[in-house]
Amino acid sequence: MAEKVCLQPCLGLRKEAVLGRQALYVVHEDLLPEETVLGCGPALNANVQEDVDFINLYPVLSVEACELDCAAKLVKKKGRSAARTVRITDLVRELNIDFSALPEEDIAADDPAVQAVARRIAEHVGELLAG
Repeated sequence: MAEKVCLQPCLGLRKEAVLGRQALYVVHEDLLPEETVLGCGPALNANVQEDVDFINLYPVLSVEACELDCAAKLVKKKGRSAARTVRITDLVRELNIDFSALPEEDIAADDPAVQAVARRIAEHVGELLAG
């Protein structure tokens, strides 16, 4: 059974990526601070030891904004594989979020869409921790 889960966010600029990153902050800071670590793509790419340790020690949940799966590919480039990949577009559809109503750039952490996505991601974390 895993001790923690590494949340590896998409770093894209699309609204989906912003929604996903905000949700990951909520998961890590508010919902599951003791059960998660928050990965950083640029730090991992630059071999910052903390981020390398995160993907080596814990299962990785990559949160992707599109089908390019850049977060998962970065983890793979470093010799590991994401334990699970979640696409924000799938969660938006699954949770019936009115995506067109979200702001283009600054989506607040307390936005109901962010909170709903964060809760669903927290469920994925729980499943990974349970093994």
